Order: sequence, then C-alpha cells, then structure tokens
Amino acid sequence: MKIKFSLYFLTFSVALLLMVHACKKDDPIPDNPYDAINRDTTRLDIPIDSLTITYVHTKILAGKCALPGCHDGNFEPDFRTPQTSFSNMVYAPITKNNAQNSFKYRVIPFDTTYSVLYERITNCCFVNNNDRMPQDNIGVPLPDADIQLVAKWIMGGARDIFGQVRNLPNAEPVVEYFVAFDTISLIPPFALPSVYYTENRLDNVAYNPFIVPINKSVFYVVVKVTDDSTAESQLKVNKLKISTKSDDFTSAKQYNATYLNAGGQSGWLCTIPTATLSTTDTLYIRYYVNDGSRPQDTEFPRDESIFAIKTYASFVRQ
Repeated sequence: MKIKFSLYFLTFSVALLLMVHACKKDDPIPDNPYDAINRDTTRLDIPIDSLTITYVHTKILAGKCALPGCHDGNFEPDFRTPQTSFSNMVYAPITKNNAQNSFKYRVIPFDTTYSVLYERITNCCFVNNNDRMPQDNIGVPLPDADIQLVAKWIMGGARDIFGQVRNLPNAEPVVEYFVAFDTISLIPPFALPSVYYTENRLDNVAYNPFIVPINKSVFYVVVKVTDDSTAESQLKVNKLKISTKSDDFTSAKQYNATYLNAGGQSGWLCTIPTATLSTTDTLYIRYYVNDGSRPQDTEFPRDESIFAIKTYASFVRQ
C-alpha cells in the first residue's frame, strides 16, 4: 500500500512541477520565423469581364469543355481552372497536327491563323471528319458569340489571369541523336556511310561504348540538334570534345563542327582524327551548342546525366 501511495505521490509531484514550469510568466517566447515575412496585402483585381483567360474560362471552357470524359484533367489540354487552361494552351506544343503539319502551338498570342485552338473550334475536319471541338455534341459547333470571344482573346494577346501577355518560351537546344561512321561523301550524289560505328557496341549492349577500328586514321560524327526558336543552321558554338574522363572535360580534345545539309539530311559534322586518341581508355564524347540567347552553352551529356547516357556517348578503339 505504501508503494502504491508513493507512486501516486510521485506522479502528482511531477505533474505539478510541469504545470508550474509551464505557467512561469518570465519564460521567453520563442521567435516565430514567419514574423519576418513581408506580406504584401496589395491585390491585383482583374475584372471578370476583362479579356483574360479567366473570362474565357468562365464563359466557355468551364461549362462546355471541362466536362466528364473531355478536358476534365484526364488528358491535355486541362480546362478545369483558368490557370491550367492558360498553361496548357498558350505556347503549349500540340500533340496532334493536321496532314500539312501547319501548327506548332495550341495558342499563339495575336495569331488565330496558327493557333490550333481556333482551328479546332472552326474547322469541321482538322484530322478526321466531324472532329470539330467540342466533341460532346459532334457536328454542332460553338455559338458564333463563343467563337468570336475566343478569337478576340487570342488577338488581344491571349492574356493570363493577370492580364499579362506570355512571352515565347526559349528552351535550350536539344541534342536529339548522333551517329559515328567511317566515310562521308559531300559531292553529289551523296553516298550513305558504309559502316555506322555507333551500331557496333561492346558486348552488343545498347548503352555500352561503340567501337572504332584501331586501324582507322579518321572517322566522322554527325550530331542532330534542334531548337524551339533558332534554325539548326544558325546555332552557335557547335564543338565536340573527347575526354578519357566521364565528368572532366577541362583538358579534353576539341573538334569544331560544320553544318551539313546534304541529300535531305542535316546536322553538324565533326571530323575526328584518331592519331592522338588513346587505345586503352574509354573515350567520352560531349557536344556543346548555344542558341545565341543564353550565357552558358548547352552540353550533352551533362555531369548530372545518368552513367548509361555517358557510356552511350563514348567509344573505344579496338
């Protein structure tokens, strides 16, 4: 009984001490890290009837396009909110084009002719018969007033919820692929290479280094580069480097590329002499290019690329 009483007393004492400690008024109040945030309470109120995506969404997209089984988030473009509608349309690349490949973006500010959104709501047969949007009532177009509102929004700059016009995105150049081969003829008729080295991989594994015969004094690499705003022939830098280290190209051998457009094929051509290249190391390739609008060159592969990509862009001499 005394043991049980002692336990009760001990428990009560601890609880009382905790209460007294918690009620001490001279304890400092810890700093709240969120108190230092400058919360600007200024609101940018855009009238709902102004010519922005908010108005177009309210009048048309929400009630006639973001329907179950249509553009309700199951597939692009997503018209559930003004924000998703804007980001999925203005300068958003299309996923389906007409036979002539006439279109690049769903909406281009100030241009209805090449905005595929406008084409889809006015053309009965974009790809197939009766594929005019919206498709929930096949063959029945939007009312003229709705079509005119979409046209007015586009020609007014396809403005976002704040009334701002979006600038054309300027993505980095993309190295789509490269091929290495034995010979090349630049004199018509243009002859295809007889041997593609990039098709011959160590142990027949696709991401392993490709093999360049050790008795070859020179071979060639063509790199295919695309850019969203700069023509391939106008891209800058265009140099290829070869290093014995996968992530260190500071002392790499460098080869300038020249633009090649022959026989309907285009790319950047590098001539690679082999006399000074190692016959015992794996040799890693990197390509450098710039679209003329950014301070740093695009490189492929990058340091952060997975190792399989780095070995794919490498070779051995055997």
